[in-house]
Amino acid sequence: MEAAEAVAKVEEWLREVHGPSADLRVDQANLVRRPEGWYVPYNSAAFLDGGDPGERIVPPPALIVRDPEGDLRHASPIFGGLSIPAQYPGRDHWAEMVDPEYAGSGLGRLGVPLAAIMGWRRYLPDGTETGETRANPEYRTGPSRRGYPMPWTTLDSLVEFRHVGWLDQRKFVLGLLEESVLVPLADGRVRHQSTTDGRRRVELWTSSRFFPPGSREWFWLDPVTLLSHVPEADLVIHGPWQLPVEVTTEEIRAAHAEFPRYSDKIEVTGECVEASADLTRWATDTAARIGLPEPVEPPVDAGDSARAHGFELTGDECYRVVTGRSWVRRMAMALPPRPPYDPAAFGLTPGYDDDGRPTLRVDSFGKFADVGQDTNFSWQRLLGAYVGFALGEALGAPVDRLSREEIVRAHGPDQLTDLSAPGRIGPLTQRLLFLTEAVLRGGADAAREATTRWLHTQGETVPGIDGWLPNLDELHAVRDPDPADLRSGPAVLLGALPGVLTIGGRGEVPFGASEAAVRAFAALPESDEGDLTFAVFLGLLFERSLEREFSPALWVSAGAVLRDREGPGWDAVRDLAARSLIAIPEQGMYYLPDPEEVGDGRDTPSVLGRALAAVTGFENNPEVALLRAVNHSGRSALTGAIAGALVGARNGVPGLPPKWVDQLELKPLIERVVTDVTRRFEGIPEGEEGQRWLRRYPAIRP
Repeated sequence: MEAAEAVAKVEEWLREVHGPSADLRVDQANLVRRPEGWYVPYNSAAFLDGGDPGERIVPPPALIVRDPEGDLRHASPIFGGLSIPAQYPGRDHWAEMVDPEYAGSGLGRLGVPLAAIMGWRRYLPDGTETGETRANPEYRTGPSRRGYPMPWTTLDSLVEFRHVGWLDQRKFVLGLLEESVLVPLADGRVRHQSTTDGRRRVELWTSSRFFPPGSREWFWLDPVTLLSHVPEADLVIHGPWQLPVEVTTEEIRAAHAEFPRYSDKIEVTGECVEASADLTRWATDTAARIGLPEPVEPPVDAGDSARAHGFELTGDECYRVVTGRSWVRRMAMALPPRPPYDPAAFGLTPGYDDDGRPTLRVDSFGKFADVGQDTNFSWQRLLGAYVGFALGEALGAPVDRLSREEIVRAHGPDQLTDLSAPGRIGPLTQRLLFLTEAVLRGGADAAREATTRWLHTQGETVPGIDGWLPNLDELHAVRDPDPADLRSGPAVLLGALPGVLTIGGRGEVPFGASEAAVRAFAALPESDEGDLTFAVFLGLLFERSLEREFSPALWVSAGAVLRDREGPGWDAVRDLAARSLIAIPEQGMYYLPDPEEVGDGRDTPSVLGRALAAVTGFENNPEVALLRAVNHSGRSALTGAIAGALVGARNGVPGLPPKWVDQLELKPLIERVVTDVTRRFEGIPEGEEGQRWLRRYPAIRP
């Protein structure tokens, strides 16, 4: 479409909408072609002809004339905002219902893809909403609802939008023009490149958060500047969790020729903060201040561990790690100084030593650990699952077994929105810890003793109880468990997570290898086969959720779990999954279940189903998922706990709501148990360390 044709369409619209005598005309001087179409501004003739600022319309209005379609849209006055269909007098108006993920991406400059429009809402000519809507049969569910990783940059969103089909390759490259990429370097040279049949291939990243471990320095530049360094090559852009999109330098050059980049040039080299010279100097200065003979090394190990599991240490966290490691080393020497008054400010946090005694340790912020780097399950995901479980129980306990109407009466129309009290460890979390202790003491053979050892902390007299957890004062708080939960019912689901841990060690194991262990850990005196099958299903979901590389969306994991499983018990599981998980068609609107509509929320399948319904589609939003898991009529504490474990495994502790994590009781204890589980994956220690281990976790008696 030529500019004159676009101008003619806008002038026709001005006459129809504002009348032939309106003092309005097109601002020809600021006409510009954009990826969405021709941007045609207009203003008062008095301002355009005479320059009278008092006659200027502010903000200056404009229409977009789509090319080649020719339809008119009101340009957004906000940078990155979405255009909307132009309105005409005397006609009904169908407003677009754009997927919120696209609407909030800041990529309005690329236009509104039809595939990102969920439907349309009808308004009368006077602006009255009719309540009538029309679904878009060509809509495609967005990345977040599908369970794609959380985007951290606009380029992350571009990559994911390309993957789900919201953007074609041309629009992706046009969007890429205004962004920037990172190239990891090694000794000043591109670290990840290769040559095939004489053609160079260079790997780029959207964020340093997703760099491969071992990355220390980088080159940050815009795509146009990249062409001067790499004139001809195939480029692989890695987004969140290595989602790749391929683009050629020729495509970038052609896009730049059509729509020249308008953002500033970017051409900067830098280094990952954990390997920076400033941090090394800080370590030296800290050592001198506290009397440490030698400074600690830069925390490149911590940075690599974090990145390998989808996290990145901030600059402040790196400085705290260096400070904390310096203090821990100094306090282990002769004549140790008094611990700092504010440990957190010095990178320290409460913990337990190998004898189970309270101590101060270096804060890992839930992002790195010196264990579990080469095991089947990562420490980061495991800790997230346990902390999420405890948070979910604490959140749901005040409304447990209340109807939704009773929750509304007690907490208002928005229902429960926050922890009613500091995150107190409840009976479910206590039992989970003792089931986990059984993993450390001997696996499935020790599971039968877990309940007895826990009941010892609840006031029952049990002779000969040894080990760390049963004698820990903090776990002797009586939590008034439901006696029925000790015999049968949905409490069988507690065995899923610890049962899965029995296959967490090194070495590849077939998917589903945890099934027998889950049955052993989940079994209650009166539990039936159907309930145990639901526990196995949850355990298999945890197998996928705890994977080191990436925690898939629930609907994806469930498909893999159910694909080859047959029998009446699995037919019931398959039916539950169909009612409890998001349904995503190839095109058209997705189905998002309401937890309240899954059973009664009290028996095993509906407790599990409501937890799944709360999380599915909200894997990237743990706060919303947890609130969905507790605001229903049923076992809110248990559904909250299961949902919390699932979103915690997906997002880790850093992804859980900090305002709740900070209030969680016994978090240092939970972290120590999880660390010991991960250490157990690598083998029981030997020598004196092994003796301390056995004092904490005594082996089962024959």
